Amino acid sequence: MIHEEKSQEDHHLGSSSTDGPAFPFHKLLVYADALDWVLMGLGTFGSVIHGMAQPIGYLLLGKALDAFGNNIDDIDAMVDALYENGYVSLVSS
Repeated sequence: MIHEEKSQEDHHLGSSSTDGPAFPFHKLLVYADALDWVLMGLGTFGSVIHGMAQPIGYLLLGKALDAFGNNIDDIDAMVDALYENGYVSLVSS
């Protein structure tokens, strides 16, 4: 008895006969005003910048590590190379 009631409830919950056809995504954009379009553009631009941040950080870290590795015996040259890479990282950020 309990099993039959449960299966009937599951049948009613999963029933798609009362649902209409799916609403296409592109039709949602019909209702967007100018502010919505600006916010979507800013969000896209921000996500691109955020996605580029990690690879650029790894690139700068690699340059700093190369400055250590290439000048391991000469401390003054190492410091000069790190200052040069520090300037590059300061300009790029």
